[in-house]
Amino acid sequence: MKDTTLTTGITEHELEHLLNFVGYGKLNAEVWFLGMEEAGGGESNIRSRLKFRQVEDCAEAHSILGITKHHSGRKIIQRTWRGMCYIMLRLEGKEVDTESIRNYQADYLGRFQGTSLLCELFPIPKPSINDWGYENLFPQYSSREEYYRIVKPRRVKYLQNLVSDYRPKTVIGYGKNYWEDYQELFPNLKFSKSGQFLVARDKDFVVVLTDHFTARTMNGKLDEVVSIINNGT
Repeated sequence: MKDTTLTTGITEHELEHLLNFVGYGKLNAEVWFLGMEEAGGGESNIRSRLKFRQVEDCAEAHSILGITKHHSGRKIIQRTWRGMCYIMLRLEGKEVDTESIRNYQADYLGRFQGTSLLCELFPIPKPSINDWGYENLFPQYSSREEYYRIVKPRRVKYLQNLVSDYRPKTVIGYGKNYWEDYQELFPNLKFSKSGQFLVARDKDFVVVLTDHFTARTMNGKLDEVVSIINNGT
């Protein structure tokens, strides 16, 4: 569905700011979670993101967006973040149950005081992967296809440089449809199958490509991801 409230288009300066956003957490985090793009979007959401720094605290950023349900009050568990919290808790040797996931999500996942970074290959959120509807907001791109074509090489290089500079111990790219895209970030690594996953290693660095954390194929498989990271198997 197109946003019918669109007004003045995003300027080139504002576009630069949006394209340089990395994600939530901290750049020196040990574990980076890499997705294709955030869900959501709309003009209000995108203009709020102009207040973001290069890297944001997840709770603070979502407060700017007017989304507080995952970090305060009842703290509703977000479906994609559930899998991330499970993996992080297991990597940290902690017990995993619904409440520990809820609290980890609120207090540590993608937070400045945590050890994870949540980033996306593409920085502009959309309601779904097939949507666009931003022709007026982003006059720089006439279509979703043009946006992907122009922005992808820039973002790949941008994230490559950040990985090289900050050297996380683990990168987990989720969403099987985008494995080829994620592999472009690591042209010098050789990926091989490990169960239903693709894995590449370089000394103390590991990349694990998984199905999306909300996919049925990931049911009961998160422990295998943890095992790959911990044991090199």
